[in-house]
Amino acid sequence: MTELEMTAEDITLGMQNERTVTLKSPNPQYNGKTVRVRSLRGGEFRKIMNTVRITGSNDLAGSFAMAMEASKSGIVTPGISDRLADLDHDIILQIGQAIMTGSEPKEEEVEDFSIAQKGSSSS
Repeated sequence: MTELEMTAEDITLGMQNERTVTLKSPNPQYNGKTVRVRSLRGGEFRKIMNTVRITGSNDLAGSFAMAMEASKSGIVTPGISDRLADLDHDIILQIGQAIMTGSEPKEEEVEDFSIAQKGSSSS
């Protein structure tokens, strides 16, 4: 496979990438509907990580705060992020978790990125 070097134009085009989240809810008004989202930008992700603290796997308040913040930035569907606080809490959690999951690197990608490769130093 031929390697392609990333360009500045790729960043601009990548910022336009969207995906949809199909909602699952006991509320028939929301169930099965979709919301368009995008991944968080680096600065947005860092701000959320520095602002919201989760104290453990059972920290519902922290998880909800993180989902709310991710949804504020990552929802693309017009008008939805403006009314975020009016949505059912489970919908906010679903959307926020989908945005965060799409914004987090996979562990193996982090490991591959951190391995210095011979001849690839920029210094």
